[in-house]
Parts: sequence; C-alpha cells; structure tokens
Amino acid sequence: MISDPSRSGPLAARRPESFGRDRRVLRRSDYLDTYSRGRRHVGRLLVVFVRPGEGPSARLGVTITKKTGSAVVRNRLRRRLKELFRRSGAFSAPVDVVLNVRPGAEKAAFADLAADFEKLARRVGEGTPA
Repeated sequence: MISDPSRSGPLAARRPESFGRDRRVLRRSDYLDTYSRGRRHVGRLLVVFVRPGEGPSARLGVTITKKTGSAVVRNRLRRRLKELFRRSGAFSAPVDVVLNVRPGAEKAAFADLAADFEKLARRVGEGTPA
C-alpha cells in the first residue's frame, strides 16, 4: 500500500498536494497518441498505456466507460486513481500515462486497486512488455 512515512506528525514538511493541469492529459489527441504509440500493460483492474511525454513531469489521464456505473461511481474511481498516481514515485520521468478502468474495479476495495496500480507501475518502470 502506498504511504509516506516522512509525513508523520503535525510539524512534518508538506509537499504540494495539488493535481494541476500540467499533471493531466487533457487533449483528445494526446489520449489517441498514447493509445496508438504507447506501451500497454494489463492488470486485473486497470490497463495502463504509457508513452514518452514532452512536459517536465508525468501526466495522467483516466478513462472510465459508462458501463462501470453512475457518475458518482466513475468520479470516485477517478479521484482514487489520481491520488494513487500523485503519491506514487514510479512515474518520475516525463511520460503520459492513460489508465483505463476494467469492469469490476468499481466493486474492488481501495487496497486492491492500489495493489494493482503498484504492480503495473513497477512493470512500467522495468519496461516489461504486457
């Protein structure tokens, strides 16, 4: 599970916790480029597409179909994935990462989602093919 032991106690130094526009994949063309030119890694709950990016840091895009559930369910999943990405140190290089949520992820516990994300992040870091 992702945790940050350096942030224990009320006087611990705080990192910025924002997830601004510069950290997100925003344009449709960037999503399509990531799908067509990126490497795909398949997990139990997620599919990760990664391609080298042009910006100074890693950017995240999340796609969730309406089959997954209502807007409340989809937004909850999106928030959880953004938080996992933000706290993960796996994507330090400037890459574009697009996460596709697989069916059944809406029913999974946060710990299961985090474990699948970490497994895929390690696989991406190693450069192992899908």
